[in-house]
Amino acid sequence: MDGLLLFIAGLIASSAVAMVVGISFALILPGIERKVQARIQQRVGPPILTPGWWSVLKFMYKSKVEPIAQMPAFYKSLVLIGIVIVSFLLLFVTPYWWSILGWGSILGIAGLLKLEEVLYVLMGSQSQSIMSSSMPVPDLAKGSKFIGIRREFNEQHSAERSLKMMAIGSIPLYLGLVVPFIAAGSGMLNAVVSLQNPDYIVSNWMAIPIPSKPLLFTIPGAMGAIVYFLGFVMLMNEKPFSILKAKIDVIEGGVLEYASSLRAAYYLMRNLLMFSLSSIFNTLFLGIPFDPFMPSMMLINMLLSLIPVVSMATLAAFSPILTFRQIYPAAMGISAFGVLAMILASSL
Repeated sequence: MDGLLLFIAGLIASSAVAMVVGISFALILPGIERKVQARIQQRVGPPILTPGWWSVLKFMYKSKVEPIAQMPAFYKSLVLIGIVIVSFLLLFVTPYWWSILGWGSILGIAGLLKLEEVLYVLMGSQSQSIMSSSMPVPDLAKGSKFIGIRREFNEQHSAERSLKMMAIGSIPLYLGLVVPFIAAGSGMLNAVVSLQNPDYIVSNWMAIPIPSKPLLFTIPGAMGAIVYFLGFVMLMNEKPFSILKAKIDVIEGGVLEYASSLRAAYYLMRNLLMFSLSSIFNTLFLGIPFDPFMPSMMLINMLLSLIPVVSMATLAAFSPILTFRQIYPAAMGISAFGVLAMILASSL
């Protein structure tokens, strides 16, 4: 009984530290991303804290507006549900959660990521307003509706595109995600970390265990890392795969109508997702987990999390926005590369 209470206390403390540190660091990442992208394009760019910390604080204090939706309460709760999903995504990668109901596994991570993708479909399909104003509906009795013209909201386009990206565009991320588990011969995170960093499991909290066999430096691991990174860019809706929020036709996609505190919650969700995916990359391909009770590992994980973010910013600085005609073959080609990485990983 005492052991169980001690474990629960450690789980709560570990989760609290992980969330405080994770959110604080996640709100710095978008500023770094924007600054790198701006410098590459020979612009100054915003201050580091502006796109993250100050944007969230600014929108929290703005006057509240009521978006018009089919189910207003559900529509507004989607971003809060998203924060919960992404928070658990980060927590499931921390060591204290690895032994709870198998959540620290490929199924736990992939399941939460798929739930996060579904949110964008729901956001787009629920919204029925333009800048928080209802759309004027033509009077059919007076014949004002032209033949062959569909009446729909901008976000409906985003919902359809989100569904397509969920079905096709996100496949590379999951294929890259599977590669380390195949190499470890297990679906559990502790096996993946043990394969690459055997000293980590037996180290005390002040130690700095260095991975002796990082998967990233093997051929299938490097291939899987490339596929995971491209899937990461797709899931973050960044160039060249930012079709969900193309400024030309759908402005900001399904999140257009989230304003004031809801916009702040959306920024928090997105930034925490960026850090969670980067942290997962370090855990899976380097064997360096985000461990709140081992400061050295947590700090190294955070610093290495900058690599995917900076790489994404660099790619976005040079990239156009691809259409689905281009995204489909690109996603299939990347997926085929990921399948090959999985086959090679089985021989490690």
